[in-house]
Amino acid sequence: MTWIYNASPEINAQSHYPLIIGVCTGLTTLMTITVGLRMYVRAWMIKSIGTDDWVMLFSCVCSIIYNSLCITQSRYGLGLPISVRPVANLYKYSEVNFAGRPFYMAGITGFKVALCFAYLRITLNTRPIYRRIIWAIMIFTILSHLGGTLVLLFQCNPMKLSWRPKSVPGSCLPNDITFYVLAAITIFCDCLIFALPIPLLAKVQINRRRKFGLIAVFSLGAFTTVCSIMRMVQISIIARSGDSTMLVLWGTIEMNVGISLTCLPSLTPLFTWFANKAKSTGYSLRYARGKGTYDTKSSNAIQLEKRASRFAPGSSDAATTMNRSDSEERILSSIPGNGDMFITKTTKIEVQECDMDSDALNRRGW
Repeated sequence: MTWIYNASPEINAQSHYPLIIGVCTGLTTLMTITVGLRMYVRAWMIKSIGTDDWVMLFSCVCSIIYNSLCITQSRYGLGLPISVRPVANLYKYSEVNFAGRPFYMAGITGFKVALCFAYLRITLNTRPIYRRIIWAIMIFTILSHLGGTLVLLFQCNPMKLSWRPKSVPGSCLPNDITFYVLAAITIFCDCLIFALPIPLLAKVQINRRRKFGLIAVFSLGAFTTVCSIMRMVQISIIARSGDSTMLVLWGTIEMNVGISLTCLPSLTPLFTWFANKAKSTGYSLRYARGKGTYDTKSSNAIQLEKRASRFAPGSSDAATTMNRSDSEERILSSIPGNGDMFITKTTKIEVQECDMDSDALNRRGW
C-alpha cells in the first residue's frame, strides 16, 4: 500500500513525504513540550498566568492543527511536482490546503502578539511612550495578519474556486504576487517586534552577562525572519516547477521555531531551579577515602551527627568506636562499606603533680 492515495509505487517513491512527516512531527513535538513547560512554570512555579500565556497556548493549538493538515496533504500529493500528482486527488488536496491557511496565519500571529503582551508586562514602570509604541506595533501586527488571512480566504471569486479549481468560471489573485506581499508584511512585523526589547534591556540595571543573555534570547526570534525570507524564495521556485514542498516546510519551521523561541525567556525560573539543584547535589558529594569515588547517597547537605562516646566496656557500641575516650565527639559517622571513616574532636586535659612551697602558692594566688 502506498502512502499517497491513487498513486503507483513509482510515483510514491518520488515523493518527499518522509521529509514532510519528519519535520512536521519533530518540530511540533518540540514546540508542544516547550509550551507545556512554559505553562508549568507560569501556573505552578510562579503562579501567575498572563494574557501572553493564553495567546501562546492558542498559537500552539493552531500550529498542531496546521502541521496535522500538512501531513494530510502529503497523502494527496504534497511533496510531488504538480505534473505528477494524481488527478483524482486534486479536489481533496485543495480542500486540505485551503483549510490550513487560517491556522497558519493565526499561529504566526499568536506568538508575535504574545511577545507584545510580555513586553507590556515587563514595562509597567517605564515611560508611557514606550508602552504606546508596543501597543501600536501589536495592533498593526494583528490587523495586517488578519488582512492577510482574509486575502488568502477570498483569493478567488467565487470562493469555491479555492478548493474546487476549474470547476466553475471565475478568477483568482495571482499566487506569486499574493504570497510576496504577505511575506513582506510578515518580515516587516518580525523586525519590529524582535527589535522592541533591545533598547529596554540595554538600560536594565543587571550584571552584564545576564543582560547580554537576555538580549541574545530575544534576538534568536529573528530566526523566524530568516524562515520568512526562505519561504519567499520558494515562491519563484513554485512558479517554475510547481513543487510547493519547501514552501510548506519553511512555513512549518517558521511557526514552530517562532513559538518555541518565544517561550524561552519564560523558562528562566526552570533553568535556575535546575542549576541550583545541580549545585546542591554537587555539594552533597563526599569523597570516599582510599576509593577515588564519590558517595552520592545523600542529595542534601552532609548530615552531621554528634554522639557521646561513653560506652560500657565490652558493648557493641564500644567496639565500633574503636575505643575512643570519653572526651571524643563523633562528628561524622563511618560510611558503610567504605571502611571506618570519621572525624573526631578530642579534648585533652593533663594534670601534673609538683612540689611547691607555701610562698609560691601565695604568689600564684592559690
